[in-house]
Amino acid sequence: SDKDAVPVAGEESDKPPKEEPCETALKTTMVDVEVGEFQGHKVSVWDLLHSQYIPEENRKELLELYEAGELTLEQVKTVVTTIVTKAVAARAEQ
Repeated sequence: SDKDAVPVAGEESDKPPKEEPCETALKTTMVDVEVGEFQGHKVSVWDLLHSQYIPEENRKELLELYEAGELTLEQVKTVVTTIVTKAVAARAEQ
């Protein structure tokens, strides 16, 4: 039977992976944010999400929506980059 087959990458397994697939995707998706200390280098969506510019309640909400499948990786990337860009701009104005 197919139940004894070794799971292929991307398929569900009885043993939980060391890292959630959602978390891995966020850590491996790189973005260019041309503001603040991120200027000039690519940063993972995960690092941006856990940066000082994303309030904890926003981070939790984004992660929950992403893990529930209500937001795509692309949507999370867009939201996070927008928040960081606006936060850096706001701080620069002060």
